[in-house]
Amino acid sequence: MVRKKVYKKQHILVAARELLAEKGFSSITARNVAEYMGISTQPIYLEFKNMEELKLTLLKTTYDILETEFFSKKQTSNNVVNFGLNYLDFAKTNSKLYISLYIEQHSYGQELQQLSFDSFQHSIKEDKYYATFSNEKLKKLHMNLLIVTIGMASLSISGIVNQTRAQLMTAFEDIEQKIQ
Repeated sequence: MVRKKVYKKQHILVAARELLAEKGFSSITARNVAEYMGISTQPIYLEFKNMEELKLTLLKTTYDILETEFFSKKQTSNNVVNFGLNYLDFAKTNSKLYISLYIEQHSYGQELQQLSFDSFQHSIKEDKYYATFSNEKLKKLHMNLLIVTIGMASLSISGIVNQTRAQLMTAFEDIEQKIQ
């Protein structure tokens, strides 16, 4: 008897992540993921209750990978500057995935914002300077950083803006100064 190939959650998520990076969020449907994998949709619905669960799990696992590969890097002694530089590095290195997550329209903006804030909090948790910040002040700092960083990253990968590392660092430091 021929053994059937078993498609587990992690296999489906890898395929969905590849599809997300290649074709964007709108391509994440059961039919498209199954077609991409060369399977029927049945294994997808055996592993996930519905497409919403698949998409939310995809966001979380993708963000976990980005956290490890990009967002947790210590490029300078300033965590705010690191936040900005790490997002820019991600955008330049994986522009298709960056565009799929941060530029294309989809309905997961709040989830991405929360994942980003959680990552930001994690990156600054041991910094005594930020220990005095209220949660509200941290959220304001994060939001201002996120807006400027995504703007800079978008302009950078499109070739409209090409700032030096020193200019970028100064811009991120300025955001931090304005929140104090």
